[in-house]
Amino acid sequence: MPSNVPEKVLIVEDEHMLASVLQDMVESLGVPEVSHAATLADAQGLVDEQDFDFAILDINLGEENSIPLAHELHRRNIRFVFASGYDSQYDAEGISAPLLRKPLGLEEIRVAMTDDRPDEKIDRIGRIG
Repeated sequence: MPSNVPEKVLIVEDEHMLASVLQDMVESLGVPEVSHAATLADAQGLVDEQDFDFAILDINLGEENSIPLAHELHRRNIRFVFASGYDSQYDAEGISAPLLRKPLGLEEIRVAMTDDRPDEKIDRIGRIG
């Protein structure tokens, strides 16, 4: 396993099938521990209980969004990326982070997890903020 692959990754995704596929992809890249949350409250609970190295946050979680969690991860110095299937502008309320566009590809996930500025490496990765 490459040394720069995170040890513990949190996936916040409200679509169960997509979360399962994403978890398989992250594990295939050598991440030993992957957790999943479908709601903001569940994600916050996991962040309070565990020490994550990295997170993939679906921006739109049904009636809510993951921006408050992004602020918490930023405060805790946990690296993260946003993911979205929508092609609109987002206000991350002062947070600057990479944006992965769905459908997510293995290479985009790998670069996002292992590079501080993946948006400078792959055209399909944008940036919020």
